[in-house]
Amino acid sequence: MKITAKAWAKTNLHLGVGEARPDGFHELLTVFQTIDLFDTVTLETIDEEIVETGSVVKRLSVTGPRGVPEDATNLAWRAVDALVARRAEQTPLPAVTLHIDKGIPVAGGMAGGSADAAATLRAVDAWIGPFGQETLLEVAAELGSDVPFCLLGGTMRGSGRGEQLVDMLNRGKYHWVVAVFAKGLSTPAVFKKHDEIHWHGNFEIEELSEALLQGDYLSVGSALHNDLQISAFSLRPELRTVLTDGIKAGAFTGIVSGSGPTLVFICENAADARDVAESLIDGGQVLAAHTATGPASRSARTRGAHILSIED
Repeated sequence: MKITAKAWAKTNLHLGVGEARPDGFHELLTVFQTIDLFDTVTLETIDEEIVETGSVVKRLSVTGPRGVPEDATNLAWRAVDALVARRAEQTPLPAVTLHIDKGIPVAGGMAGGSADAAATLRAVDAWIGPFGQETLLEVAAELGSDVPFCLLGGTMRGSGRGEQLVDMLNRGKYHWVVAVFAKGLSTPAVFKKHDEIHWHGNFEIEELSEALLQGDYLSVGSALHNDLQISAFSLRPELRTVLTDGIKAGAFTGIVSGSGPTLVFICENAADARDVAESLIDGGQVLAAHTATGPASRSARTRGAHILSIED
């Protein structure tokens, strides 16, 4: 059996970061939105090889940007093991291989690893499920704070460490430019810098909520906020220059996505987005600049991680 699943990248329209909690996580209030950059994960069974004990994953390969682990530390691999462990009947299963085709920036604050995990959960669910949405979300939260949102997609408010999700109404379609850098940023390093700065978390999203209801890119752009941006700029000062360059090139505004270093710019239309992307590439400070729209899909079936194909 060969199952291919797809998951979208996310950006944070708002990211408010509180103090570190006793469990080591930070209290968050965020507004996620999927954008139409994506990864695909293909799970293929090796029917002639039955696994009695240990992980059923025998190999993981990746195409696309470098820097993605191809071993058991990869979230996709861990997603297989976590969901297999939830089976009611612990009978031996065939071994599987995983292949990830990356379209989401690596270590860029756009939840690429979480998207892979979410897509893998959908693939395993199609293989040996159904497990039910509640179980999938429980496992997703165990794997990482962004995985539940990547599983569901759309535009959602996240609280707790980001895993407590509520749908938000959104009437607009937004044009984004995603500026990718050759060197990633460590999420723990960004949060550590945030704690050193003692920045007070911004947990006010009323302005953004109203802007999303209006569906106006100017209002949404004016309400964008990321508490981690100061920390990302402190660790990577060149980000501030690129942010300014993007606005000069025609974007209404821009923001660091998640923990960075990826920058996202909101533009009036697709033509402006293409112009901004070309200008940033010409400037030579970014590895790539992609145009994208968000939310990625309004269909309940495809707005989050979803199955693309199943071959027996």
